[in-house]
Amino acid sequence: MENASKALIIAGAILLSILIISLGIFIFQQAKGAVNTDSIDQMQVDAFNGKFDQYAGTKIRGAQVKALINAVNTNNNTTDDEGKHVEIQYQGGLTAAKISTGKTYTVEIPEGKDGHTSAGLIRLIKITENSNT
Repeated sequence: MENASKALIIAGAILLSILIISLGIFIFQQAKGAVNTDSIDQMQVDAFNGKFDQYAGTKIRGAQVKALINAVNTNNNTTDDEGKHVEIQYQGGLTAAKISTGKTYTVEIPEGKDGHTSAGLIRLIKITENSNT
């Protein structure tokens, strides 16, 4: 009987040790995920840029350009971070009223430091009216 109780105590100690080790591994994995935020930052950049990338192209209709202008204005009005403000270049200044829905436009987002911030966020969008519509 004495051997059986010692065996149960040893078995309990082993199970408790396995539980503590498993808990330590779980906490380590959680902490490692919290420290590694590079992928989260890149996902945020992709999400931010995705709001504007969808409008880039050579034959973009006026209604889509107006939607782009509204998206940029909404973005600029809702964020306090100047690094997330987007500028639009269009001949003669730009308002949604100057965009004709019957025409097509080229929407260009320059690559590199001309069109993106150092973090990779879009900061400049160029819009030009196509001559043949």
